[in-house]
Amino acid sequence: MSLQNAFTFISDIDTDKELRKSCYTCHSLDELLAMLRGINRSFTSDEFADAINMLLFKCQTYEQADRVKEVDAWFHCFIR
Repeated sequence: MSLQNAFTFISDIDTDKELRKSCYTCHSLDELLAMLRGINRSFTSDEFADAINMLLFKCQTYEQADRVKEVDAWFHCFIR
């Protein structure tokens, strides 16, 4: 189920303005993951990485792959 939460998070981060606002209040990966647990969207860093890799495998265009890589890079900004 947590892997599905990672997929949902990656999809929703583009379209859910309130989710993005909530994420931007977090100052670390631990805070981000705790906030996501609080809204029943918990997943681990490893599950996020697995979701990214699976999505990259499914990409059919460079543009799709670039968008997935952008979300991955954004997520890694929380790792300090």
